[in-house]
Amino acid sequence: MLRKKNASRYVLLGLLDWEPMSGYDIKKVIEHHIRDFWHESYGNIYPTLKKFIEEGLATKTVESVAGKPDRIVYSITPAGRKELIGWLEEPLEIRRTRDELLAKFVFGHLLSKK
Repeated sequence: MLRKKNASRYVLLGLLDWEPMSGYDIKKVIEHHIRDFWHESYGNIYPTLKKFIEEGLATKTVESVAGKPDRIVYSITPAGRKELIGWLEEPLEIRRTRDELLAKFVFGHLLSKK
């Protein structure tokens, strides 16, 4: 049996592919842009970013901000992008979900147009 991949890892790589970000930035992007279908805690974000550095999938730079703690910004590397693309190219698992919103969408043509 194949071990299920950690999709969180690839979502975080994908976000870093959008632009370099701190862990705080990543959390905010998730909350503002993909919260309807994805969530992550700081308790997962920061250890995953640390692993990316160890595995050569991301780099980090330290930015000094006057009057504030240093800001650590992570950037995806070519190896990180290669791993992300490899995951994107894999076939998806068949999902079995019950989603009322999607069910209503399928039958929405029955509603009158007001």
